[in-house]
Amino acid sequence: MTHIIRFSRFTQHLLAFLLHFAHGSFVMAGVMVIGLVGYQVTEFGSEGLNPRVMFGYRAAVIEEGGASTDLIESAYTESAAETSALTAGLNRVSAAIAKRHRVSPVVVESLVKAAQREGQVNGVDPLLILAVITVESGFNPFSESVLGAQGLMQIIPKFHTDKISIDKGATALFDPAENIHVGTLILKSYLRSSGSVEGALQLYGGASGDPDMGYSSRVLQELDRLRQLAGLSTSARTAARAKSESGES
Repeated sequence: MTHIIRFSRFTQHLLAFLLHFAHGSFVMAGVMVIGLVGYQVTEFGSEGLNPRVMFGYRAAVIEEGGASTDLIESAYTESAAETSALTAGLNRVSAAIAKRHRVSPVVVESLVKAAQREGQVNGVDPLLILAVITVESGFNPFSESVLGAQGLMQIIPKFHTDKISIDKGATALFDPAENIHVGTLILKSYLRSSGSVEGALQLYGGASGDPDMGYSSRVLQELDRLRQLAGLSTSARTAARAKSESGES
């Protein structure tokens, strides 16, 4: 009889402990959910409750100095097949970029195809687009500067809201295709307003008042390197200028 009483008391204590533990777990889970919702609303406004924003690109693991390639590969495998094939020169450029920046060749090919497509549509040299990407982010689509410049072409959203797709939300510029699209539109606009490749690049780099033209020199040096890889002999400045002028006609 004594053993039965002791076992009954033990069972009661055990059940009480388990109920207390379960209650505490539910309370903790509730606090965590409220905290997450509060953070998302504070950081992104009402858009922060969008599942795409809450669980989308920002959840990717990014290695220092490089990009998380798994996410981009899955996002680009289908779209790459729908894009026209790269020229022989751009194929060589794509392979060289992948090797230099240690990024998946599949990813780089998709990015180069996007640059080729946007360049053709907007009359901007695709190699100029790729040169800007190299200088700005080193092909890290999740890069963000202290000033808030985002993605491959380091675009500050608040200055170019008219060019960004509304339906993509707060993470729009971390979408590589969208970033290249917006960046190309910006380059096109600056090429037209400045009348020169050098002037357009200085505007793009936020250094229009720099007499040394340091930013444009860096990009044009990279452009020359890419043109050599593509097997093109025309100087970078002449080729880029000719491309932009033909796009205006």
